[in-house]
Amino acid sequence: MKFKTIVFTFLAVLASPAFTQTGTLVERAFACSVINGYTINDVASVMRAYEWDEDFAPRVVVLREVAYGTDEFREDWDFVVSLYYTSMVELAEKRLAFRARTGGSEGYDLSDVARCSNSPRINSIDFVPGPGNGGDAPELTAAMTTSCEYNPAVTPLALGETAAGLFGPNLRNVQIVNRQYGGPSEALGTRFALRATFNSPEGMSEAMDALRVNQPEQVPPCNIPSIWLQHRIYDRGN
Repeated sequence: MKFKTIVFTFLAVLASPAFTQTGTLVERAFACSVINGYTINDVASVMRAYEWDEDFAPRVVVLREVAYGTDEFREDWDFVVSLYYTSMVELAEKRLAFRARTGGSEGYDLSDVARCSNSPRINSIDFVPGPGNGGDAPELTAAMTTSCEYNPAVTPLALGETAAGLFGPNLRNVQIVNRQYGGPSEALGTRFALRATFNSPEGMSEAMDALRVNQPEQVPPCNIPSIWLQHRIYDRGN
């Protein structure tokens, strides 16, 4: 199975009050494909119907559906599930609690409607707020993601701030994604990902049209972007 550069890209997103702030969060992400006979809306409905026990629930859960992605990703996968935590300590506590749970489950499970990778990735996410960052995010948002080379002359934060000034009023935030664990082996500090999240697919489309007319003078050393629809699944609300 190929788990390639995608957002995940090394990576997700996002939504909700947890993502109206600046700062750093931790993301646990894995890719899945929809089982024949089901749709992405079925998957989202099953996940929203979970009883998210606060002992092991993450802060926010987002399903990111690929619209225009890399060939490598689309050969095997349809979407990415991203679970967000305030820190590595919280991630460890919640995952250990999840592993220690007992008993079965009632109703449909994610494995009933999707086939998922058993190779999750852990990313750190730094947020640069955009003009549309206020309030709760809609249930359906959109994101553009790309993987970039580190450039000593331009820090990832500076690049994120520049992008936040280019993408128009619908931009919710720009996320700087650094892969911490998992995924293909590569040298530390060689690549990072940028994820621009918009409050609506229409708003993202307007931003892309505006960029076509007013292209920046310098283009950073990044891959061709991917486009995603983001489904807000769960928000712990604190």
